[in-house]
Amino acid sequence: MKHALWAIAVLSTASLVACSENLDSDHSSPVLDRDQQIHKPGGEPSAPGHDNKDDDNKDDDKPGTGGVDKPGTGGDDKPGTGGSEGDSTITVNPTPDADKDKDKDDEKPGIGDGDKDDDKDPIDPIDPTPSLPDKDPTKADDSAVDYGTKTVDGVDYPIQSMTNAPYTTLQRRHKPTIGSAQYSAGDVVKLIANGDLKVTQKKDYKLYGLGTSYTQGKPWNVKSDLLRWGDPGLKRKGKSLAYFWQVSDPQIIDAQSPCRMEAVVRSPYVVSSAYRAQGIYSTHMFDMHVQTARRISDHSSRPFDFALVTGDIADNAQTNEFDWFDRMMSGGVVEPDSGKRDDPIAGPNNDFTDPYYARGLGNIPWYIAIGNHDNLYMGFTPIQDAHREACIGDTVVDLFDSFPVASAPFREGYNNGFQDASDPDSPVRGPGTKTVADARRMPLTKIEALQKFYNAGGIPQGHGLDLDTIAQGWGYYATYPIEGKPIKLITLDTNSGKFSEADMAPVQNAWLKNQLDIAKDKHELVILQSHHGTSGFTGSVTAQGFHELVASYENVIVHITGHGHSNSSTIRPSRDQGYWRDHGYWEVMLASVVDFPSQSRIFEIVYEGDGIIDIYLTNIEPNAPRGSFVDTAVQYAAARRFFGGFKDITETDHAERAKKILENAEAESEHMNLVLRTRVPKDVYENLEKYEWSNVIESETLLNKLKFEESK
Repeated sequence: MKHALWAIAVLSTASLVACSENLDSDHSSPVLDRDQQIHKPGGEPSAPGHDNKDDDNKDDDKPGTGGVDKPGTGGDDKPGTGGSEGDSTITVNPTPDADKDKDKDDEKPGIGDGDKDDDKDPIDPIDPTPSLPDKDPTKADDSAVDYGTKTVDGVDYPIQSMTNAPYTTLQRRHKPTIGSAQYSAGDVVKLIANGDLKVTQKKDYKLYGLGTSYTQGKPWNVKSDLLRWGDPGLKRKGKSLAYFWQVSDPQIIDAQSPCRMEAVVRSPYVVSSAYRAQGIYSTHMFDMHVQTARRISDHSSRPFDFALVTGDIADNAQTNEFDWFDRMMSGGVVEPDSGKRDDPIAGPNNDFTDPYYARGLGNIPWYIAIGNHDNLYMGFTPIQDAHREACIGDTVVDLFDSFPVASAPFREGYNNGFQDASDPDSPVRGPGTKTVADARRMPLTKIEALQKFYNAGGIPQGHGLDLDTIAQGWGYYATYPIEGKPIKLITLDTNSGKFSEADMAPVQNAWLKNQLDIAKDKHELVILQSHHGTSGFTGSVTAQGFHELVASYENVIVHITGHGHSNSSTIRPSRDQGYWRDHGYWEVMLASVVDFPSQSRIFEIVYEGDGIIDIYLTNIEPNAPRGSFVDTAVQYAAARRFFGGFKDITETDHAERAKKILENAEAESEHMNLVLRTRVPKDVYENLEKYEWSNVIESETLLNKLKFEESK
């Protein structure tokens, strides 16, 4: 994530934005549905003609091997081992079941600490999707489907409700709004600029028309820049090579942590730099994205082959933020509360601290790329003792001197603080405020964070990471995300350890070249992923050098990133003697979960024939019903775009500023929903043609056929 405290220091901007439970088998349960079938991740390509699809619909399949290329080795990829799942089933209903949480450390039953060392946290890998109402399953509106509760250790925990059927941004999307019957857009901007309306006044957002409205979906934008020569045109048919989900920058926030910077206000600016009104709902936002993706996977003719998590899963590298992430990915009870167990609005499921049950991603393998917020204090400076003491302590202290930009000109307006969950309005409390100490807030070092990811629930075991590499402080690896198929995933660790800057150490660059050489020799298709995009590369490996290296391998088709909190797509063409060749790859960045527009993305890689590859990118927003926590969070996130960055603004500028913010939001939408086209060399497509692939293009047969209608 582009963390903006650096921008405060250097550019004087106002925004610090985005910089197992062992389930008892119930052998009387009905036959497992598609989502309950164990997916087989990893493994080197098998003999041509092998199809990795689970054709026999049996519930006893075990995950296959996960081949992981160990850094620094020049030999062939060595298959590792993958995890395994049993054939247990669970029931989602209001009645108690046999599931028990054996973790007794927490104050509430069924709530574990996420520590995989004790192997006692509830894991729900095969929870079936509740039945949809007797409606057209392809037609959604804002009415809610109650997913009921999950009983853990005798306690019923609610599952977040969803819209009655899935939809994507092909059908509907949010757009930010400003202005109301009482206040024009210019009036609202003037209030913000003068400091009369602050970002912390979230209960007033609606009065001023700050939030979102719905607009029609965005069709795919077909980009054929890499097919300038001999473009046959998009056929919208062929073989589906890979079908997967990407999510990035959920930045799960413990808004109650006393080491946060919720109270930073940089005069003469009016925005709290680290404050997000929607931050209190960050777990709900991420869980809804997981639920949305899982439901779309379940409605497809086949499940997602895998998922990519491109970093910044935590906001402050805190242990509890990692644990909440683990629960939401693998299934279990999530209690988004720390310190004192607050319940500002008595009763269940009516305030952000109330625990709920996350169903998890199911049996979809997922692979991680570590982000700067996963290993740095607030995403921009190495964890120090002062940060640790402040995070787990009981008092808000001044951490300004621990910042790398600490100097007198920037102290004005600086304050640490947190959002007080004991008050329904969660006001900000600043320095000197007392709270309840909580050891679960302990920030993690990079190695500890990587170990957390390695030990997380779900499949495959380790999620692509390699323990030897982790011990060296790195999170890069290579694997085959679809068992038996010649598609190689190379994951990069782009963390510099300084602010939010990206870097590629020479040792990793050499490893990358070696992995690309191996893939080239094997005629494999290559996908890259990393947290950072390449535009911000620092250090000895420059962005240009990286582009030229990767583009020289014609089997690389796409580099998938996050960090920037917006959607983008960039062509990275290869060079040959000073002119552009008809080859290159695409670099694509995904918006964040926590900030507007709060989107994740479905990829589908389609082979048309004759070397033509189409990469379908379909953005999805959380399928949250109107009035839910998540719907409120998206409203807050949209409102936040209008705060900050004001200085010496004249009265006549106000309406124009509002207009430009709205125009910029619409311009960003041009990079959602894309079909990116490229070409691979003969040796690669001849190799692809030796294998069996699905004839169904899910993007065209399902995603493009969904419908959304406004509730009456």
